[in-house]
Amino acid sequence: MQNSAKEDANHVENTPGKPNGLLLHEQVQLSPEEKRAERRLVWKADLIILPLLSLMYFVASMDRSDVGNAAVAGMETELTLTGSQYSQCVAFLYIGYIAFQPLGQLFVRKIGPPIQLGLAVIGWGLCTTLLCRAQNWQTIAGVRVIVGCFEAFIQAGPLYLSIWYKREELATRGAIFFSMMAVAGSMNGIIAYGIQLHLNHVRGWLAWRWIFLIEGVVTIGSGVFVMLLLPPVPEKIRWFFTEEEKRIAVRRSQQAFNTPGTEFKLSQLKAVLADRKVWFYCFFYCMMNISLGGFGSFLPLIIRTFGYSTLTTQLLTVPVYVATAISTIAISYASDRLRKRGIFLTISFATASLGWLLLLVSKSQGLSLAACFLTGMGTYPAVVLIQSWQSCNVIGYTRRAGALAFLMVFGQSFCVLEIEIFGDGPNYYPGKGLALAGTAAAALVTPLFQLYLKRKNAQKLANQHTEEAAAKRVLGIEEIGDDHPDFMYWL
Repeated sequence: MQNSAKEDANHVENTPGKPNGLLLHEQVQLSPEEKRAERRLVWKADLIILPLLSLMYFVASMDRSDVGNAAVAGMETELTLTGSQYSQCVAFLYIGYIAFQPLGQLFVRKIGPPIQLGLAVIGWGLCTTLLCRAQNWQTIAGVRVIVGCFEAFIQAGPLYLSIWYKREELATRGAIFFSMMAVAGSMNGIIAYGIQLHLNHVRGWLAWRWIFLIEGVVTIGSGVFVMLLLPPVPEKIRWFFTEEEKRIAVRRSQQAFNTPGTEFKLSQLKAVLADRKVWFYCFFYCMMNISLGGFGSFLPLIIRTFGYSTLTTQLLTVPVYVATAISTIAISYASDRLRKRGIFLTISFATASLGWLLLLVSKSQGLSLAACFLTGMGTYPAVVLIQSWQSCNVIGYTRRAGALAFLMVFGQSFCVLEIEIFGDGPNYYPGKGLALAGTAAAALVTPLFQLYLKRKNAQKLANQHTEEAAAKRVLGIEEIGDDHPDFMYWL
């Protein structure tokens, strides 16, 4: 029982005559008044930060999946797109997205979260608006490369969240704003349905052009809100929070294993590459992105193959995405409450795997639609669980940012692979098969990774009083990261 308690909460020991490097990040006992003040701060941060991040991810998902809705709303016909050309229009977004991921993660402190995230949203909103004038698939594919460059910079959202929230708060908050991607998918279906019903052929435009114009303008406005209202990192707060709340926010950020004022250190990236945990997380994220790429980019087209009309197809994406959002929040909340990630990630991958299996073999319209629910309800929670699990267990600004950058780069590469392989309809067997294999493999590997982390914790506990542990104990997290002997990994 003693070892279990130590694994759950980091135990800070001091070397005689020398300060412990984790002392700055130690959890402190609070008085009842201090606890109330902290709860007020967290509530205020939730009311300011989460809606803005949710808005940002909402419009990001709308702009990312609008190609699928546009294809169903007449783009395929007007531009005479083949299945391969459609896949290129979807996949080209990830060229810019992958190329600029590292910069977006590593320099968010330098640029400042409000400026970086707000300008990124405005930038891709402008590009999406321009797509309404496209006359061929090459224009759409080319502009989406630029959209991807801007979208890469908003993926620092999870890193920004880890600066404001503690480990046991991350998954729930991440789920709230990431579930907006699922809600956006449902809204995309409703918006596309309404546009097709009321704006098709208005001013000589088919409905798909109006989809790009309307969603692009909404995105630009959202970016202005994010840039003006999103708080910076806690030590640079200037408005919305009192001085007392700023002090509490800085203390909480330190307890979340952040060091105020720290900057990117190139030398620390070598440690990221040598960290086996990071490669495990990359594997999980790659397998998840195979599923996400197929589901997010092809859901309307998949549902249409079940025999539904175009308008019915748009509407049927709505309940699928709503269920996905509910699942993402519920699973992430349970993960935070129990302070466990691996078991819930295994369940999520297994659920997605079952969904893809049914989509491969089912000949029933109802069962196939149910499989879409399972696929989304398993895939989207996995995104939050992987990101928050890595942020919990990889500490120090450069290491955490670098690990997230590698996670995104490798993961999105596999998303592109899935989009390219998904193939032409109506069956999409190659893409469904690859997604099934990826999610099934991840469901099997996740418990093995839990055992690996459990062993690492046991080794740290067994070596607490060695000379090596004493030498490491005086080092800070920006020097040694999660190798500190008193830091315990979440399972």
